[in-house]
Amino acid sequence: MPKSRLQYAVLNMGVGGITTVLKMILSFVVRTVFIYVLGVKLLGLNGLLISILTALSLAELGIGSAIVYSLYRPVAQHEWSIVKAIMRLYRKIYRTLAIVVFALGLILLPFLPRVVGNHAVDNYELYYLMFLLNSSLSYLLTYNRSLMIAHQRNYVVSFVDFSAYFLTAVLQIVMLYIFHSYAIYLIVQIIFTLAGNICLTVFVHKDYGKNLLNAEIVTIPKDIVDKLRKNVIGTFANKVGDVVVNGTDNILIATFISLSAVGIYSNYQLIILAVQSLLLSISSAMTSSIGNFAALNHGSKGLKLFHNHQFMNYTLTFFSSAYLFILFPPFIDLWLGNQFLLPLNTTLILVINFVVNRQRNSGNVFIDAYGLAYEQKLKPILEAFFNLGLSLVFLSVFHLGIFGVLLATTITSLGIATTYEAYVVFKYGLDTPLAVFYKRYVQIIGEIALNLGINYFLIHLFMRTMKLDKLLEIVISFIFVAIISVIVYIALNANKREFKTILQLVKNKLKKG
Repeated sequence: MPKSRLQYAVLNMGVGGITTVLKMILSFVVRTVFIYVLGVKLLGLNGLLISILTALSLAELGIGSAIVYSLYRPVAQHEWSIVKAIMRLYRKIYRTLAIVVFALGLILLPFLPRVVGNHAVDNYELYYLMFLLNSSLSYLLTYNRSLMIAHQRNYVVSFVDFSAYFLTAVLQIVMLYIFHSYAIYLIVQIIFTLAGNICLTVFVHKDYGKNLLNAEIVTIPKDIVDKLRKNVIGTFANKVGDVVVNGTDNILIATFISLSAVGIYSNYQLIILAVQSLLLSISSAMTSSIGNFAALNHGSKGLKLFHNHQFMNYTLTFFSSAYLFILFPPFIDLWLGNQFLLPLNTTLILVINFVVNRQRNSGNVFIDAYGLAYEQKLKPILEAFFNLGLSLVFLSVFHLGIFGVLLATTITSLGIATTYEAYVVFKYGLDTPLAVFYKRYVQIIGEIALNLGINYFLIHLFMRTMKLDKLLEIVISFIFVAIISVIVYIALNANKREFKTILQLVKNKLKKG
């Protein structure tokens, strides 16, 4: 019996959430071993090379998201001939992209010393080429995952990705201890990137091979091609903005400060990205279900669905932001030592950016699900221009360091990205005035800020009067954040419709089980 949208969403959330938590744990173990075996400078180089390869991923043109959108309707309506035609096109494009990305990477190689500067480590050109090979190989078979996602089977993708990551992490730890070699560390990563994509291809052929094999070879309908073209243009523009805003931080820090600074900053990034991945696995698991809804339905139900999704994001951010802000200093100190700590103002703006990005998630999910990438094509250009310009001013004129890079992100994310994304969703997707969005958004940001302030004031006041060891401080702070945040959350949300809906669902579940 086919699963409902709700069943797929719950299954995707569950599997995605569990695998993300396990990946978080593994990533901390690998990072710890990496730092103690190879040192902070190689860690900084690792972060820098990841940023450079992220910039190269622009060659992908945002085709992945656009293809997934184009598959929603034919998959939902079992039009396998159209699915087959789209997948054949996707395969051809991505094989070409693998060659293009590798060629662009080779062209950039002579300019690498200008970015690494006087902080170079031995053989960094070799490490860059290995990263480049890994990135290029990832394009060869990755198109198969799009069919799984369009069919709301993200849980299969999550399981395969985690299995490959688990084997990669375990072997990387073993190789680091035995050989103390960054090159072997990267070789393991390359092997399992290819293995994971091969495994997903086997699943797709097993589950959909018969349908695709028996389907006629047809031309993709003109309306799908036109929408695909528009979405590729819009998604590419959006990727430019994302890369400039989020992918150039390490490059700027390496150029204006040092590789070691990139290493220190990357530890905070690791935690932020781990938490974001966990929350995204929960919230974005609904994306394919929303896309399925959008493909088959229209009307006012979309606004209610958006508000439910936004409230879910608000709830997740409300608690996670408090934990990040309060636990960052003692956790980093315990994990790596106080020489790896960032100043409090930098930590605060990191958390602010986390909050802003999390609250953008609902808009981005609905843009993907409704296929509205083209309608926001100007946003990333404005976002990229102002973010890069402000970052350079804050670094070279005001010498604000890492804080300046993050401040530029805050200003552009709030002033440009959030407004533009909300405008596109509410005008073209939900046909609702933008004021409806901002009335809730301002309230959401204010409530999260209030919770952060109350937690910091009460916990800081308590800790000043106590002399605790690091581990005990983390445990007590963790408990305090939970108690304080739950009290504040209930006080602020007890009368909201979305909160009452969630509460009723929990009560019904308890009665049944």
